[in-house]
Amino acid sequence: MSNDDIVRAVAVVAAVALVAAPYHRLIVERLAEAAAAAQAHGADIARIAAALLIVAALWGKIPVPTLPGVVNVPAVVVAEPSPEMQRLVSPVVNALASVPADKRQLWAATWAKAAVVVEAEGTTSVAVFTDTPSLRAFTGIALDVAWRRLGNQAPGSVAGLKDAVEAAMRGALGLDSVPVTADTRARYADVAKALAWAGTR
Repeated sequence: MSNDDIVRAVAVVAAVALVAAPYHRLIVERLAEAAAAAQAHGADIARIAAALLIVAALWGKIPVPTLPGVVNVPAVVVAEPSPEMQRLVSPVVNALASVPADKRQLWAATWAKAAVVVEAEGTTSVAVFTDTPSLRAFTGIALDVAWRRLGNQAPGSVAGLKDAVEAAMRGALGLDSVPVTADTRARYADVAKALAWAGTR
């Protein structure tokens, strides 16, 4: 198994921790534990993690709970982003305008925690997000588990939302596959927080 496969397997662990953990500290701890396990046990643990977690998170062979009706998500408080970021995510605000308040809170919580996970990268000894495709993969998995499965939001059910988010991410990270640096993580966190803020409007 390649290093890239290990990175993506650990990113799945981070995504699962993102939606399961009620506290930011626990998210960081799970991320650190997953990275340490991958380093300590090498290819064997990575192969097992990739096989089990990718199946669980992407194909649903291990059931992920579905919550009917109102999703009980605590109110999310997000700092107001810069005017530039507000302009970048304004199409997201417009797309979410018709979405029920509880679903917007779930949206805000998902993106706020995604920012925490990526910002926590510097606290571990093993890099999880080595390039921009690994960041995009993490984002896709986090949204699939939190927004689509737990939030019961079918793909395409909110008109214009997918395109608006992709445009915001392109504006922050570009389209090229480049190594992730501290600046890249900071830009990702900024746009993730702005997307969370969009859910509170």
